[in-house]
Amino acid sequence: MTEIFIFFFITLFLVLISKKFNLIPNFTGENHQLFLSEKKIPLIGGILFLIISIYFFYEKNLFFCFAIFSIFSVGFLSDIGILNSPKIRFFIQTLIIALTVYFLEVQISSTRIVLLDKIIEIKFLGIIFCIFCLMILINGSNFIDGLNGLLLGYCLIVLFILAKLNYIESLEFEKDLILFLFLSLIIMIFFNFFNLLYLGDGGSYSIGLFLGFLLISIYNLPNTISPFFIILLLWYPCFENLFSILRKNKLKNSPIIADDKHLHQLLFFYIQNKSLKNILFSNNFSSILINSYNLIIMLVASMNVYSSNFQIFLIIMNVIVYSIFYRYLFIFRFEKK
Repeated sequence: MTEIFIFFFITLFLVLISKKFNLIPNFTGENHQLFLSEKKIPLIGGILFLIISIYFFYEKNLFFCFAIFSIFSVGFLSDIGILNSPKIRFFIQTLIIALTVYFLEVQISSTRIVLLDKIIEIKFLGIIFCIFCLMILINGSNFIDGLNGLLLGYCLIVLFILAKLNYIESLEFEKDLILFLFLSLIIMIFFNFFNLLYLGDGGSYSIGLFLGFLLISIYNLPNTISPFFIILLLWYPCFENLFSILRKNKLKNSPIIADDKHLHQLLFFYIQNKSLKNILFSNNFSSILINSYNLIIMLVASMNVYSSNFQIFLIIMNVIVYSIFYRYLFIFRFEKK
């Protein structure tokens, strides 16, 4: 297809131009960037994902294209050092998501939790709940975007599971458009694995909103999918966010300030320490390990998307596995003598 070749050459062009003129470099000297690499990798992945998103949605939902452009802009202004305040970014994010939820009438119809369902039946509280869920996902996506291919790969896995179950087609997207989505993400992952581009805040925010809106749209179709299957598909970025908030509150740190104590960062340090390989190998291998686990879990979950008990069991198992590995890796990184 012509579109995918055009996208490839756009990607290559932006990479070459950004490298030549040092445009939108990633390295700012913050701790969570220092420990990985000091190379100035261009943060053009967000621009590319924005192109993908608009191309994918513009015929179906023009207002959503505007919403994803807006959320991308918040991250992009952060990437170029204009919008440095986490509090201001959080406020603008909330405003954009609130307007998106209200005007697009985005809603979560049922959670299969009786008390919560009664609460979200009240329209205003339902809007608040939807905003909360999308904000958790958007910022969780930003939190896990610390290794090459981790967030992009996770996005690709979720979309693969949805395509495998024919849920994306059920939203009446053309097969060629779905194929373009997959191939363009693979191209981005390829460049990302070789340290030729990073997503930046703009890219991670956009991916979070893209996945959240797509999954809510699929869940609200006439079907009997368990809401816990949707949660399972997004468990990693969402739990990373919630876990980080609890962890930082315990340490009396601001929950919106970046640090270098996320699971993927600890795993990177462990592999780097044990393998004695270069940074790029440790970075990519850490990402592959995490996404391989998530792929297996999602494939298992897709075997019975209607059973809430089955999905809840898998979610609880994920939380336990995460907690065990996090404790081990944290001790290795910060408490090893």
